[in-house]
Amino acid sequence: MLHLVRGPAAPPLGVRFLPLLALSIGLAGGLLATTSANAASLDRLAASALQAGGDSVTSTPNRPLVPAMQAPVTPTPAQLRAGAQTSPAPHTKVYGIHLHGGLFAPIDVNAPSPTLGLRLGRRVVSHLQAGLLVGWTFQRRNLEEPVNGLPGLQPHTILARIDGQLVPAMVYMHVDFNDSRFLVPYAGIATGYEWYLLKANDYRTGETASAKYSNWAWESWGGLGIRLGKDLRVDSELFYNGGSLEREVSDSVGQTWREAVHANGVGARVGVNIPF
Repeated sequence: MLHLVRGPAAPPLGVRFLPLLALSIGLAGGLLATTSANAASLDRLAASALQAGGDSVTSTPNRPLVPAMQAPVTPTPAQLRAGAQTSPAPHTKVYGIHLHGGLFAPIDVNAPSPTLGLRLGRRVVSHLQAGLLVGWTFQRRNLEEPVNGLPGLQPHTILARIDGQLVPAMVYMHVDFNDSRFLVPYAGIATGYEWYLLKANDYRTGETASAKYSNWAWESWGGLGIRLGKDLRVDSELFYNGGSLEREVSDSVGQTWREAVHANGVGARVGVNIPF
């Protein structure tokens, strides 16, 4: 026979659910605290990275690019030749002036007379020069008679005097056979016009007369120069002047004829040649 045994009564359902609810709330709070702590740690790490200049998720400043090193460029021979052609050339002295003086003796008179002149030219090629030649030769002749009865050197009385001036103006060509050695042989030739101005005084009668002769003439020379420096050369030369200078003369009855003065002669002169 079965007997019922009475014990303590079972708790209600609501009382049994309370511990489970409390456990669930505790677990959720722990998870929430852990998540908050992790988020704070991430925020601190991001702030530290920004302060240290690290990359940011939002924006990063542009950094200047370091230019790459370029290898040196070697110019080609064509570029070197082009540079040499465009570079300014050194100044070359192409002009020259030649100042000279000496003696000139006409063949008909055979008496030396002083002469001066200059040549101004420009270098055409390496050894050849062309330019203008001018000069001046002075001649003086006296008609004299001796004074008798005086001792010592015999004096003379000047009865008449004739002064003549020979003036050439010519174009010339001149060649130096070298331009770098100490001794420089050279030669030249010129052609142009020449004038002879004549003035006569007769002291016995007091009369004075003048005349002018002119015509085409020519001149040639050859010599040797001594180079004293880069810009100075001393020259000595022999020269020949050729020409027949004329004028037209009319007499008292109207008849005309031509007079001529032969200016053929030889001479010697020294001078300096200065390039510039």
